[in-house]
Amino acid sequence: MRAVLAWKETIRDQCVYDLAFKPDGSQLIIAAGLRVLVYDAADGAIIQPLKGHKDIVYCVAYAKDGKRFASGSADKSIIIWTSKLEGILKYTHNDSIQCVAYNPVTHQLASCSSGDFGLWSPEQKSVNKHKVSSKITCCGWTNDGQYLALGMMNGVVSIRNKNGEEKVKIERPGGSSSPIWSIAWNPSKDEHNDILAVADWGQKLSFYQLSGKQIGKDRTLTYDPCCVSYFSKGEYIVMGGSDKQSSLYTKDGVRLGTIGEQNAWVWTCRVKPDSNFVVLGCQDGTIACYQLIFSTVHGLYKDRYAYRDSMTDVIVQHLITEQKVRIKCRELVKKIAIYRNRLAIQLPEKILIYELYSDDSSDMHYRIKEKICRKFECNLLVVCSQHIILCQVRRRRGGGENI
Repeated sequence: MRAVLAWKETIRDQCVYDLAFKPDGSQLIIAAGLRVLVYDAADGAIIQPLKGHKDIVYCVAYAKDGKRFASGSADKSIIIWTSKLEGILKYTHNDSIQCVAYNPVTHQLASCSSGDFGLWSPEQKSVNKHKVSSKITCCGWTNDGQYLALGMMNGVVSIRNKNGEEKVKIERPGGSSSPIWSIAWNPSKDEHNDILAVADWGQKLSFYQLSGKQIGKDRTLTYDPCCVSYFSKGEYIVMGGSDKQSSLYTKDGVRLGTIGEQNAWVWTCRVKPDSNFVVLGCQDGTIACYQLIFSTVHGLYKDRYAYRDSMTDVIVQHLITEQKVRIKCRELVKKIAIYRNRLAIQLPEKILIYELYSDDSSDMHYRIKEKICRKFECNLLVVCSQHIILCQVRRRRGGGENI
């Protein structure tokens, strides 16, 4: 994976707290200072600043149909804007607004504050509000629009139905010392269950089913996460926070690499719909757009073709029988080499050497033969009968590791 800076803008003396894409990817809505800023997503040119709030704007969200977007502010108000950038409605809470989210199906708007959350829809004359016991920091609807997840300062994720009634309560270890700072539902249509990614300031990333059952173990982070966002098909996650950079992860939480290093905390990150572009918003007012380029990692020997899948798996395909076998490495696969009955896979801190169980030409069962626990930098990996060769620019190094 390689990240290329597409464009970069800086809003002086303002923190970028949140951003949202128009569903068609053409516009970017930014929460910065007292204003909502509308940018051209292609080149970062500002289209129009929108005034209406009297205090810092903390959050923005676009409706799935692209007809409206909403902004929430420390002035305790929500403003609904049209896609033509006109403010059409305002309503208030008793506390500053922390986050907003549109239902992807009904376009019902959830607005959350320190003491309650509200549910508003265009056909309603009033906003239905529900009290909560802790400050809400983040929220998100399931893909079918049936449930709303609320992340809270006390380390709790509360899952509500469309009427605001609590159906599931997830309590993270650490309680109030591990406040939930960002959540996101996996948008993939291939997943059998609704999967919620939860990032907390206990420096953990965790995953849950709608039922509240945890999926796998916590992923330990080395920073306070401020934002978590899925790619459109749910195959990757982007995160950023106090480490002043954004990073790419697999959908299971395996870190794949750095997208962009910054000079301040990354408060928000979003993936442009149906693309490989990622936009970050930082505490120092920086807005940076990166294009992610995923290279093909593969190897071929006669009728066997090995290639990287989902960045952390290797699939070996027999080109004649069309049989396939998947090898789960659970780390970033950097290089692949295949020769006769040998398969070499380079990971960030080691090289794994596999061999076939038998001499049968159709055998697809691989087992580990050797592990070389060293970090190598190379442009090309070659596996031989008894050795591996690491090819580097301007120099060659081989024969050093006997297998």
